[in-house]
Amino acid sequence: PEKLLKEILLVDDASSKDSLKSPLDTQIANLSKTRVVRLKKREGLIRARLAGAREAKADILIFFDSHIEVNINWLPPLIEPIALNYKTSVCPFIDIIKWETFAYIAQDEGARGAFDWGMFYKRLPLLPSSQGNASEPFDNPVMAGGLFAISQKWFWELGGYDEGLDVWGGEQYEMSFKIWQCGGRLVDAPCSRVGHIYRQFNPHGGFSFGDYLSRNHKRVAVVWMDEYAEYIYKRNPQIKNVNAGDVTKQKALREI
Repeated sequence: PEKLLKEILLVDDASSKDSLKSPLDTQIANLSKTRVVRLKKREGLIRARLAGAREAKADILIFFDSHIEVNINWLPPLIEPIALNYKTSVCPFIDIIKWETFAYIAQDEGARGAFDWGMFYKRLPLLPSSQGNASEPFDNPVMAGGLFAISQKWFWELGGYDEGLDVWGGEQYEMSFKIWQCGGRLVDAPCSRVGHIYRQFNPHGGFSFGDYLSRNHKRVAVVWMDEYAEYIYKRNPQIKNVNAGDVTKQKALREI
């Protein structure tokens, strides 16, 4: 329902594409709830999301990639668990949109998010306790990535995204870990379906940031993984010697 949607913010991360400048402004001019937040310099996905969150006026934030398409009745299942408990964060079921044809393919009936010691995302079968009601939200250890809903209050109590994370990668683990370790709950909502275009290549070059992915993973491991960080280093020895930068602010969140 439209009344549940307060606004849509599009974040322009200093794009060089002409089509995302005045043509985009013209295209959304008649969309009263839609506005563009333009960044003066390229920040990368993570800090661009933070910029959008700072501009947002609604009580609940919903983070989506640009290359998605929502399905019927996608919104109510995302916000109901948050209305019941503001420390609950909710992910939709992510369906596949094929980049070659835009064919829409529904995913299976759900899985638990996980990761291996190489920090690659994995899917595990649902626990028996989550299999009784196919429409009921179920606990999820780790979100798949960038599609989730969270209350403004809880997001900022958690410090938002770690601004020390560059470009893209690792932020889904950081957000998942802090949600659970700071007393919140992360669930998947089967009745909310969102299609996501899975592309053939990684568009995030980020070469000016160096090995940003190893640095991101090191920051997440140092702050949130305690003694288990050693398993990350054994699997990826190069990460152990990476300078994670100042994580004082992030570690302080664990004392709240």
